[in-house]
Amino acid sequence: MESDRASQAAPAPPIVVPELRDYQQINAELVRRLNLGARHVRLEGVDGQRLLVSRIAGAWRALIEVDGNAGPELAAELDAPDLTVVCRGSAADGAGRGLAAGRLFIGGEAGAAIGYFQRGGLIVAVGDVGPRAGLDQLGGDLVLLDKVGALAGERQAGGRLFFKQGRTGPHAGHGRRAGRLIALPSERPLAANLDQDDYRLIEAALRLANCFFPPA
Repeated sequence: MESDRASQAAPAPPIVVPELRDYQQINAELVRRLNLGARHVRLEGVDGQRLLVSRIAGAWRALIEVDGNAGPELAAELDAPDLTVVCRGSAADGAGRGLAAGRLFIGGEAGAAIGYFQRGGLIVAVGDVGPRAGLDQLGGDLVLLDKVGALAGERQAGGRLFFKQGRTGPHAGHGRRAGRLIALPSERPLAANLDQDDYRLIEAALRLANCFFPPA
């Protein structure tokens, strides 16, 4: 993936989030740096700020690191195919809401409705996630690698939602109309019950997750 090369780029001086405070100013500064050609930008001091890296669209090829615990709707409505957002901490409700293109990796826990109304791109949650993951998902890939709350895939209408077998709460797929819910074996080898396209996607997602969040 192109994000492999982006992850190796040296970061510019960080954006110190508490100094700017307002998410619109933070995101405007992020876009300014991306437009200047930055390949690696770090948001430093994140502590519950909402809508970080949200509603931005462009053809940049870069890695955005979110250093801390993000507030609601991290990377909401992101539409940037070659942008990879890596959250080093947790993310509150609605992470990746309406994500159209790009990649979002969350190393800590995620709140309710991760991937709500996701339209494209890739979201990977390494830690536990709350209820209603993938609510109204229309497209893209949502990969959940630990415990998942109730009602995962509720009203799913497209895309793929991957979860670990035996790690989901009750009523997964409630009201589902289309798309796919795909159970991953709790241990490798993954290929046992995956078709070729699913296997390639999961292998790539796991490889990047291990790169961004190396096992202890």
